[in-house]
Amino acid sequence: MSATGSGARVTGMMAAMATAREPAAGWTVELDTTPGRRQAQEEFLLRHPDGETERITLHDYARVYSVPGLYEDVVQRRLECASPATVAEALVEAAGEHGVEGLRAFDLGAGNGVVGEELRDRGVTVVAGADGVPEAREAAHRDRPGLYAHYLVGERLDVEEVTRLVRDEELTALVAAGAVGAGHVPVDALAQLWDAFPPGSYLALTLAAGEQDHDVTDVEGMLAATADTAHPSRTVVRRRFRHRVSMAGTELFYLVLVAVKE
Repeated sequence: MSATGSGARVTGMMAAMATAREPAAGWTVELDTTPGRRQAQEEFLLRHPDGETERITLHDYARVYSVPGLYEDVVQRRLECASPATVAEALVEAAGEHGVEGLRAFDLGAGNGVVGEELRDRGVTVVAGADGVPEAREAAHRDRPGLYAHYLVGERLDVEEVTRLVRDEELTALVAAGAVGAGHVPVDALAQLWDAFPPGSYLALTLAAGEQDHDVTDVEGMLAATADTAHPSRTVVRRRFRHRVSMAGTELFYLVLVAVKE
């Protein structure tokens, strides 16, 4: 489905909105197709069954997750987001090439469990999730009950708590789809979490790769800094892919990166 939708447009503010679609819940969504906006600036209208309308910023995750099915409808279906499936596939591919099975994952920036579900569907045991807002944890337990045995909440996680969790649950994969970089998990915080994982573990990420983004160079710098340590991290997957389309219909490209700790 194209991000711009199809059908008639109306005047005024609504002229910049993509055609609504009607989910089972009875609400409709109209995407603001104003060109030139960065991802953090994108907005849409949510029209409730009673006719009330609400303008929501796409990155207002607390509000988006509070409406069952809204994230999937806007991000996964309307905007054709490929990051969850791409990061899960790349992780399993990399582990398989090294003969590694039985991965046990920590899903960073887990949201309501879209990435965790992709991992589970490919045979990865999803043990823990984490996100910056409590609404994400509530939505994950609501939408995908039983997927996460542990779900941490915080902008910067307690490293000691994560270290205990990695040890006690024998975690071997740290996964983050679009959750690292500007406006999300800082790279220095990612480095601290990755330090908690034992040798033989995998780090799988999707990262913004636009001209104005520094996420890729920052993460690759983080990995390069481990070169002289006892357990350096080596990149085994690095490729560009179409992350999604913007609300204006522009293709947005990310990089999927998988590293293994030696």
